Amino acid sequence: MALSTRIGRIEIIAICDFIPPPAPPTEPFPDVPIEAWEPYRESSLTEDGLYPRNYGVFVLRSDDFTAIVDTGLGPGPHASQNGVEGKLLENLAAVGVQPSDVECVINTHIHPDHVGWNIVDGKPTFSRARYSLSRVDWEHWTGQADIAGHVRDNAVPLEDLGVLDLVEDDQELLIGVRTLGTPGHTPGHQSILIESGGQAAVITGDVLHTPAQFQEPGWSFRADIDKERAIASRKMLIERAIADRLTVAAGHLRYDGNIGHIVELDGKRYWRVRTD
Repeated sequence: MALSTRIGRIEIIAICDFIPPPAPPTEPFPDVPIEAWEPYRESSLTEDGLYPRNYGVFVLRSDDFTAIVDTGLGPGPHASQNGVEGKLLENLAAVGVQPSDVECVINTHIHPDHVGWNIVDGKPTFSRARYSLSRVDWEHWTGQADIAGHVRDNAVPLEDLGVLDLVEDDQELLIGVRTLGTPGHTPGHQSILIESGGQAAVITGDVLHTPAQFQEPGWSFRADIDKERAIASRKMLIERAIADRLTVAAGHLRYDGNIGHIVELDGKRYWRVRTD
């Protein structure tokens, strides 16, 4: 099973910040009855019938840049109150990436498990990087009367430090890397398209949480803010991934198999892990 793959000149590397214990599937998907998971036990659950979890991020590396998509749960208050100790920095070092190597940090959306390592002790973890956030997500989260802790600690300081770039949908961030609007999980959620050398991939953010959703795109994750828009985004992304034969990288799928393809056989959609 591949923990990295290459799209033309751009290498995509799966990195794990933290793997929490598995949970009953009704916890992340409260609207899905337990019996509905039965056809997807092998692809989507553990041997004990639990939902496997992963707080994953992705490194993008080419001759032109080193970037990271999302920064995991991090070491801050949200992590500690959940008994979490993120391993992002040491796992980056294991593939030869130091924080100072990263030139661009791309946050798919502003949820605690995607912005956790943005800021540590009031300073950018990735000291040389520009940080990209969806303008729509930024306006949603910072416009609230009571700003959430993870927004206050891991997003707002980016503006004060002068390292924040607010970006739109379908905007080029780096050579061969651009945003794809996939709203619903949050109002400004963005997936990331990678195109190089005639090949293409998409980093899904939280459009997808389990392989069961390839066949059941109407299954909504508990944190989806607008379920109808999230479902529409998921259907669009699945159809595009199949039609365009996109390599798919999904940070919440199992760490040892979260880069692959969605394939359609006999009218059903399956997850095929990349082995290169």
